[in-house]
Amino acid sequence: MKRVLILVEGQTEEVFVKQVLAPHLLTQDIAITPTIVTTKRVVSGPHHKGGGDFSKFEGNLRRLFGDSNAVAITTLYDYYAFPSNFPNGFPISTPPTPGRGYSGASSIEIALSSYFQEPRFRPYLHMHEFEGFLFVDPIITAKSLFDDSLGPKLSTERGNAGSAEEINDGIQTAPSKRIRRLAPSYAKALHGPAITAAIGLARLRADCPKFNRWVNSLENL
Repeated sequence: MKRVLILVEGQTEEVFVKQVLAPHLLTQDIAITPTIVTTKRVVSGPHHKGGGDFSKFEGNLRRLFGDSNAVAITTLYDYYAFPSNFPNGFPISTPPTPGRGYSGASSIEIALSSYFQEPRFRPYLHMHEFEGFLFVDPIITAKSLFDDSLGPKLSTERGNAGSAEEINDGIQTAPSKRIRRLAPSYAKALHGPAITAAIGLARLRADCPKFNRWVNSLENL
C-alpha cells in the first residue's frame, strides 16, 4: 500500500478526500491521508485550522515532507484567493492577475515545485474553488439544496463560463459567490461534501480536466 499525504484548505476538503477520493484510490492500492492546514498553534486548547497565509501553508507542508514513509505529498487548495504573500526567494513575486485561469494556476504550481525542491511534492490548486464542483451537475446540486428552480440558474451560470472549472475568480463571480447568491442557505461544510458525493467522482473527473489530470497522477504513483 502506497501512502500519500495531502494538505487541504479546510474541513470541506478533508471530508471530500475521505468520502469521495480516498475510497477510489484504495482500489489502486493507495492510501491518502488529509491534513487540514493549522493556522494558529495554541499551547492549551484546540489549534485553529483552515485558510491562512503562505507562511502557515509552508510550515504545514514542510511537516508533511518529514514523513519519509509517504511516496507523495500533494495539496487540495483553491486557486481563488490562494495565499499571495509569497516569501523572499519564491519564483514569482505577485499572484497572477485575475482571469488567467488555467495558466495562472499552473504558474503557481510550477513555482511551488521550484520553491520547495521536494521530489515527492505534487502541488494541486483547484479551479477556481471547491464550489466549482457544484456546477458539474446543476440538477443534483439543486435537489440537494431542496430547490428545483436552482437547476436552470446554475446551468446558465455554467454555460456562460464554458465549464465548471472555468467559472472565474472575480471577487463577486467566484463559484462560491455565485452559489451563495443563488442559494443563500448553502453551507459549504454541510452541503459541499454531500453534493460532490452525490455527483460522484467519475462525473467530477469527466467534467473537470485539470482535476482529472491530478487524480490520474495519483493513480500512477
